[in-house]
Amino acid sequence: MERVMESKFMQSLQRFGEALARNKFLSALTGSMMGMIAVIMVGAIFQILAVVPTLFGWVTNDSTYYQVMMVPYNMTMGLMSVVLAFSLGYNYAKNIGLNPLQNGINSLLLFLLVAAPVQTLSLADGAAFSGLDSSNLGGNGLFTAILVAFVAVQVTNFCHQRNIAIRMPEVVPQFLADSFTALLPFLFNVIIWYSVALLINATMGITLPTLITNVLAKPLAALNSVPGMLILLCLACVMWFFGIHGTLVVLSAVLPISLQAISANGLAVAAGQEPVFYPIFLLGTLAAAGGTGNTFSLVLLGLRSKSEQIRAVSRAALVPGIFNINEPVTFGFPIMYNPVLAIPYILNPMLTALVVWLGFVVGFFKPPYIAVMTVMPLGVGEFLGTLAWQNLFIPVVAIVVSGLCFYPFFKIYEKQLLEKEAAAKAAEAAN
Repeated sequence: MERVMESKFMQSLQRFGEALARNKFLSALTGSMMGMIAVIMVGAIFQILAVVPTLFGWVTNDSTYYQVMMVPYNMTMGLMSVVLAFSLGYNYAKNIGLNPLQNGINSLLLFLLVAAPVQTLSLADGAAFSGLDSSNLGGNGLFTAILVAFVAVQVTNFCHQRNIAIRMPEVVPQFLADSFTALLPFLFNVIIWYSVALLINATMGITLPTLITNVLAKPLAALNSVPGMLILLCLACVMWFFGIHGTLVVLSAVLPISLQAISANGLAVAAGQEPVFYPIFLLGTLAAAGGTGNTFSLVLLGLRSKSEQIRAVSRAALVPGIFNINEPVTFGFPIMYNPVLAIPYILNPMLTALVVWLGFVVGFFKPPYIAVMTVMPLGVGEFLGTLAWQNLFIPVVAIVVSGLCFYPFFKIYEKQLLEKEAAAKAAEAAN
C-alpha cells in the first residue's frame, strides 16, 4: 500500500487535486457544498422518519403521516439547488472581491428564472393559481445552479472591471449605493438568462434543467446489455462529479425497461416459473451500499480517520448512509469536483456490478420480480424485490468492493486534509 501511495500516478493525482483546490471557483463550490450539510442532514432525518414506518406497514406513501414528514424534506433537500445557487454566488463573489450578498441573491433569482418560472393554473372552481414548479429545485437542478452562479458572477465581474455601473454621490448611504452599482450587471444577467429560458420554452416547452436531463437521457436507453449497464453506471457517477444528477438521468432513461423486466418476472413467478435475469437489474449496484457510488464504505473508513473534518462528516453521514442517503458524503467530503475521490467513486459501481453479475450467473443472487420504488435501508430493497435472503449479500459485496477501491484514494485525501488542518492549527497558535 505504501508503494501504491508513493507511485507517480498517486503523487500526480494529489498535485492535481491540490491545484484544483486553489482555483477560486472550485474552492467556492467546495465550500458551498460543505455549507449545505445542515440543510441536507435535516432533510435526511425527516426522510428517514417518513420511510421507516412504511417498512413495517404502519403507514403508506399516501398516508397523512408520510405526507407531513415529507414537508421538511421537500423544503430542504427538495430545494437543494436553490441553496447552492445562493451560496455559490456568494462564495465565488467573495473569492474574487465582489459584493457576496448581492451576487448570492442575484444567482438565486436567476436560477429560479430558468429552473422554476412562475406558472398560472386554472383551478376547478375557476380561480387562478400562480406558483413555482419545484420539480427542478432539488438534486436535478444542481448543474444548472452551478452554471447560473458561475456565469452570473462572471458577468458582474466583467462590469466591475470595466466600470459599467451606476455611480451615486458619496453622500448616499453605502447600502443604497451598492444597490445601484449592482443594477446594470443584474439587468444584463436577467436579459441573458431570461432569453435562454424563453428560447428553450418556446422551442421545446420545458426548462433548462429538464432539457439537460432529456438530452443526456435519450441516448442512454439503448444500452440495455451487461456492457451497456457498466457504461450507464460509469456515466451516472461521472455526471454526479460534474454536478449533474446522474442517477436521475439514467433512471429516467431506463425506468420503462426496468419496470417491464420486473413485470415480466412478476408474471413468471405468478405462473410458477423462476424469475429471469435481465441486464437492467445490474443498475441496482449503482447505489447498493450507502447511495449512489456505494459511499457507505467511505463513511466507515472516515469514522477512524485522523482528520477531524473527515471524522465529523462520517459521523453525521453514518445513519443516512444506512438508509442509502449519500448527500452528506457527496457534499460533505466532498466527492463532487474532487478528483481524488472521484476515481474510486466512478470505478467501484462497475466492479461491484461485475461481481454481482457473476452471482446471478451462478444462480446465487435471484432476479427481482417486485417493484420497490423508494429509498430503503441497506439490503431491504434487495430483499423486498426478490424475497430471497441471498440478495441481502448484494450490499455486502458493494461495501467490500467499494472499500477496496476507496481506501488508497481515501488515504491520499486524508493526507491532504491533515496537512491543511495542521497548518490551520499552527496559524491559530501563532496568532
